Amino acid sequence: MRTRAIRTTIAVIGEGPTEKYYLKSLEGIIHAQVKPMIPNHATSMLELERRIEQCIDDGYNMIFCLIDMDKKKEGRNRENYLRLKTKYHQKTITRKRQGTESLVRFFENERCLEIWFLFHFKYTTQPFNNSNELTKELERICNYEKTEDFLSRKCKGLHHFLLANGGNFDKAIDNSEKSLLSKWKEGREHTYSEMADFFHEVMKN
Repeated sequence: MRTRAIRTTIAVIGEGPTEKYYLKSLEGIIHAQVKPMIPNHATSMLELERRIEQCIDDGYNMIFCLIDMDKKKEGRNRENYLRLKTKYHQKTITRKRQGTESLVRFFENERCLEIWFLFHFKYTTQPFNNSNELTKELERICNYEKTEDFLSRKCKGLHHFLLANGGNFDKAIDNSEKSLLSKWKEGREHTYSEMADFFHEVMKN
């Protein structure tokens, strides 16, 4: 008897337009079953939770959340984020009636996804006071712009833009891994990206 192959379906939830356009630029590069999904409100943990639950109800095997840490450093925002992370991160949610299991994972970027972009060009542990400082550093290196027009049209695809302007994907993977190792060794909470882990997970499925 022939065994039917089980198709792995992956939903990727980003917090804003940068994640949306970056994931779109990876079409044909990452797993064909990856479906990018963007919450309606980038800063709302409630909306992010709703989208996670929607993906669970839709039966996705894996639900990956790309998280910007810029506004989750302190106060109520941090409390709400840690509550959500504790509830879902690395948890397998079972829907017995549907016969589905969904693994949820969070992948953090500090301060935001642009640190992953910067790692295409260089490694740094420099602390950035806000996401604008990080964006300006990218602008200096490769004329990056964090505008709807640039992300959607002018850059002609973010992945292509980074490589065409001297960035290197393998270097970004190495720098991401390096940032996590140094974060663990130094006990610091700034300037790191978990995107290497994200791509390892996506590309093995």
